[in-house]
Amino acid sequence: MPTTLVLTSAPAVTLQQLQTLLEAQGLSAAEPVAVATGSGSLVAGALSAAAYDTVISVAASQGHHSVALLGQLVVALKPGGRLVVQEPSTSDADLSKALLLSGLPGAAPAPGGGLAAAKPSWETGAKAAIALKARAGGAAATANGKGGTWTLALGGEDGEDELVDDEALLTEEDKQRPAPSAKNDDCEVGAAGRKACKNCTCGRAEGEAPEVKLTKEMLENPTSGCGSCGLGDAFRCGGCPYRGLPAFEMGKKIELPSDFLAVDL
Repeated sequence: MPTTLVLTSAPAVTLQQLQTLLEAQGLSAAEPVAVATGSGSLVAGALSAAAYDTVISVAASQGHHSVALLGQLVVALKPGGRLVVQEPSTSDADLSKALLLSGLPGAAPAPGGGLAAAKPSWETGAKAAIALKARAGGAAATANGKGGTWTLALGGEDGEDELVDDEALLTEEDKQRPAPSAKNDDCEVGAAGRKACKNCTCGRAEGEAPEVKLTKEMLENPTSGCGSCGLGDAFRCGGCPYRGLPAFEMGKKIELPSDFLAVDL
């Protein structure tokens, strides 16, 4: 099977051009070489994975070697394989960045022009053991049979220091239960006796309002100071005298249904 792959964006390549490319990279045309033209139309999966030691790709148009195309060429390389990219219309800096993004760092100028980069010698999913250097005291601890234990030295090697009782650090004042905060103190009214704010929303205004009992006159000619009493319990205040009654229209007598006081069984 050929170990070298030559790709060109041109529709055809002459034998002389092929020999020149191979000789510039120190390769011989006598060895099996795979050639692919029209590399711009290369589809994903068209190249066998980890099949070539060397891949040479030549293109005349700027931006031909995209990260996607280079990624396919990287997949086709064997671990440790070499990729040579020639694109005269593109700067070496742009080519080097594209190679880096495709997984090939350390691009360098290649013989005959372009850039060359090597694929890492390990493949995706490879494993390697890491030897950790033992600490200076580790050998002694293992020799004593205490390699897997932790010891706590108190005040030095003799261990004669005593632990401090955490209860002794608390004063009598610390042990006292904190006094509860004043009710409704979040609105800065506090216990000083001030009245609720004009636009009170914390409930203090309702608590200070005198309790209003429902009268016959209120049933005959219902009125509302807030305008929400007739809408139903969902819109009524906590101290609304109409709580529990059905919705009604202002100024019209409240008619209770015949089963209003019936007990639900």
